Amino acid sequence: MKSQPETLNERQGGRAMGNQPEAITTLFDQQAENYQQRYIDGMLAHYAPDAELLFWSSENVSCTTHSGLRVWYESLFDQFEIESVQYRLESFWESGDVIGCCSIWQFETRMKPEGSATELQSLRATHILRKLGNEWKIVHLHASPQ
Repeated sequence: MKSQPETLNERQGGRAMGNQPEAITTLFDQQAENYQQRYIDGMLAHYAPDAELLFWSSENVSCTTHSGLRVWYESLFDQFEIESVQYRLESFWESGDVIGCCSIWQFETRMKPEGSATELQSLRATHILRKLGNEWKIVHLHASPQ
């Protein structure tokens, strides 16, 4: 099943519009809010346990544990103020307790210290979500600059 792409400007009231599975929009809306609030525990709550986790980026960063992800997010938040976050789901597929999706994320950021110019950073991300118990968790995430 494939969704219709939405523009990043179609996000309203913290929700993505379109025909996406609720599992994706709920998780992504919460992650976008967690980025803006710099809420690392909230970010980590959406990831699968260490035994199933793989996070990697085009900058040769690879994490397979929550403690590794914590360090990565702390470094990110130490470098940047994140002023806004938007995403657009490009495509997805579902099979039982697994969802795969490709998305574009845009972050309006400002390098620390205060006073630096705001920059728009755009990432292409691939997520694999697995239903663990009653919750959908990120088991795989790859992101690279667009």
